[in-house]
Amino acid sequence: MMVLLMALAGASPTLLATLVGGVLALVLWQCAPRPALLVLLACAMQFAVTLFGAWMQGWWLPAAREAGELSLQRLSLFMGVWGVCSSILHGAVLGLLVWAAFAGRQQARALPPPIG
Repeated sequence: MMVLLMALAGASPTLLATLVGGVLALVLWQCAPRPALLVLLACAMQFAVTLFGAWMQGWWLPAAREAGELSLQRLSLFMGVWGVCSSILHGAVLGLLVWAAFAGRQQARALPPPIG
């Protein structure tokens, strides 16, 4: 149980940020519905991936190793598959956030002023 609590403590900044992002998306829904929906989806995905990773690291893996259900070879394979899956999901989250940043914006009519 202590390992799970430590995994959740380690993930708490990300979990808190995704909760705040989701609440802000709901609060700002009327102002910008499409970006708010995209941010809400991204936050929900990030929350789920982070929570699953913490659960897996803090509860499932130690319990499986203790019960003898997971050999080192199977553990390595499982962690490799989870690494690829979580990377794909994190990429999707980032893609949703980038999409949200530009969704519903008017196209610029003139060039922006030069920087400097």
